[in-house]
Amino acid sequence: MAEVKLINIGKTYDGGNVAVSEVNIEIHDKEFLVLVGPSGCGKSTTLRMIAGLEDISFGELYIDGKLMNNIPPSERDIAMVFQNYALYPHMTVFENMAFGLKIRKYKKSEIEERVHYASDILELKDLLHRRPKELSGGQRQRVAVGRAIVRKPKVFLFDEPLSNLDAKLRVQMRTEISKLHSRLNSTMIYVTHDQTEAMTLGDRIVLMKDGFIQQIDTPLNIYNYPLNSFVAGFIGSPSMNFIEGTIKNNGALRFISDDKSMNIPIPNIILQHIEKCVDREIIFGFRPESVQLSEVNDKSEFQFQSDIILVEPMGFEIAIYFLINGKHMTARLAQSEISGNYKNRKFNILPNKFHFFDKESGLKIY
Repeated sequence: MAEVKLINIGKTYDGGNVAVSEVNIEIHDKEFLVLVGPSGCGKSTTLRMIAGLEDISFGELYIDGKLMNNIPPSERDIAMVFQNYALYPHMTVFENMAFGLKIRKYKKSEIEERVHYASDILELKDLLHRRPKELSGGQRQRVAVGRAIVRKPKVFLFDEPLSNLDAKLRVQMRTEISKLHSRLNSTMIYVTHDQTEAMTLGDRIVLMKDGFIQQIDTPLNIYNYPLNSFVAGFIGSPSMNFIEGTIKNNGALRFISDDKSMNIPIPNIILQHIEKCVDREIIFGFRPESVQLSEVNDKSEFQFQSDIILVEPMGFEIAIYFLINGKHMTARLAQSEISGNYKNRKFNILPNKFHFFDKESGLKIY
C-alpha cells in the first residue's frame, strides 16, 4: 500500500473563491483516515484533489513518495467509491466490477479471479448475473466497493458512500467497510459529514471548516481534548453545551454568566490555565453526559435548578432538555435515572469535565 502526503495543498476557483487553504496531512501506510466537517468545508474537494479529479491550485501531493500534482487520475493507482454508486445500468454486477480491468487489457483469467475474490469478500457471488436495477441500495454500494477492490490500488478513496442509504443500512455498511479495511490492510481515505461515521471508522479524524483544518487526531482525543469550540460542538451527539460569560477575580477565580449571574467556581486543576483570562469573555462548555440529576442540595456550587422541558427516549439512554440562564441545555442519562416530576429538578455538572474556550478566537483555554 502507500503513504499519502498533502503539503500546503489548496484549491482556488475562478473568481478567487478559496475552497481549501493550506491543508497539511500525512496519511500513514494502511491507515484509515476520515475527513469530516459540515457541507462546504472543503473535505470532498480535498479528496478529489487526491484523486486527480480537481486540479491542485497550490501545494504538493505525494503518493508513495511520488509527486502527483500533474499525474492523471488513471496513473495514480487509486480507486474511488462515489456517493451515487456510478454503476453502468446495462451491465451485470460481474461486468461492472470487471469493466476497469477490461479497459486496462487484463487477461480474462485474471479478471475472473479478481472479481470472484472481491465478490467473496462482499458476499456478492449470488448477484453477479444481476443488473443494478435489480439490487437494493446496500447491494449497489457493495458492487461499487467491489469495483474498487478488483483494482488492487495503493489507496482507496470514499466520497460519502453511505449517505444514500437508510439508517439501518448505514450502520451495517459502516461495519462492512471497517471489516474490509482490516481484511485488505490498505490505506483508506474516507469523506463524510456524519460525525458518528467519523468516530466509529477512523484511525484518525481530520475535522475541517471553511477550507481549513481545525484538528487532526484520534477519535477519542478529538472528543476529549477539542482544540476549539467548533470542534467541541461538532463532535458528539447530542452536542456540547455552551454558556458565555466572564472570568472574574473576587478573591477567587470564578466564571460569571449573565442574567441570573450564574457563578461557577474554577476547579484547582484549571486555575493555572485560567488566571490569564480575568475580565475576558469566554465560553464554558460541558458535554451532556457530564450532567447528573440530584435529589439533594449540593453545596459545591456546581449544582443548578431547572424544570425539565423535554425528554427524548433513545432506548437505553434518554436525552433531557433544561434551561440555564434561559439557554437550552442537554443531558444524556440512563433511562433508569429519570423519575418523578419534571419541575425544579437539580442538576450537577461534573467539574473534571469542564471545558473553557476564548470567545473571540474560539481556541481552547483548558
